[in-house]
Amino acid sequence: MPLSRLANWYVLAELNALSEETDLTQQQIADEIGVSSRTITNYLTGETRPKAGMAASFAKACGGNDKRANFLSHVIKQLDSGKIVSDLDQRNIFIIERAEATYGEMWEWEPWYIPGLLQDPRYHMDLLSGQTDHPMQNWQRKLRRQITVNRRAPQPTMRFLVGSTALKPLLGKEWGEAQFQRLVEADQTPNCEVRILDGLHRGVEHAFTTFHPSVHPKAGPSFVYVEALDQSRHIEEPVKIGLYDVQIKDLWFRGDGIGGTLDDWVH
Repeated sequence: MPLSRLANWYVLAELNALSEETDLTQQQIADEIGVSSRTITNYLTGETRPKAGMAASFAKACGGNDKRANFLSHVIKQLDSGKIVSDLDQRNIFIIERAEATYGEMWEWEPWYIPGLLQDPRYHMDLLSGQTDHPMQNWQRKLRRQITVNRRAPQPTMRFLVGSTALKPLLGKEWGEAQFQRLVEADQTPNCEVRILDGLHRGVEHAFTTFHPSVHPKAGPSFVYVEALDQSRHIEEPVKIGLYDVQIKDLWFRGDGIGGTLDDWVH
């Protein structure tokens, strides 16, 4: 795969996000990692890109954890090598977090689960905890994503299309109706809509999200994030993005606006 515009955007966006999250000044960050304040300015404006090791040091100086620092380093190493390759061991959630914080338009198709931005903590801990060794840590991360999006002003345009299959596990759970009502409440917030799509649909068995910058200056290029069992990946080619845009909007108009109670949808 050729050099990625998305990867270049992510590096710059992540460096700026880290610098905004810390209480350190640019001079203090520079002192911490042994460079000049001018070098830090160049990193944050995109004038120069830090080497992988320096980027990891930057992230840790700003309070980023090892996973965050290592992923930033991983992306820069690939950029420096002249190619971006798929890596099953390197998850792409960090790029998604930055996109959720900056992009103006997001369309998500989730056939099997409640979308992460709309999950109740009890849904996560009860139904998804077996998918990870650190369920509480993963929930805290998901909660930070939710808070970040909810605090954005103005709110991005968000469309969530959820397969009816994702609602079935809620039946019989004491928190099931509360999770369903969380979807209803999301549908009532500005710029957000939630629809339910019944049945299985060939060719779209995997979840995916389309991201478009709209008019947001901090956003990067349009892309699609595809989530499969064995690998998550990004799609940046305009023709392929167009295919996903057509697919999600076709599915969207087949879906039904959410409302009522859980029993109205699943029996």
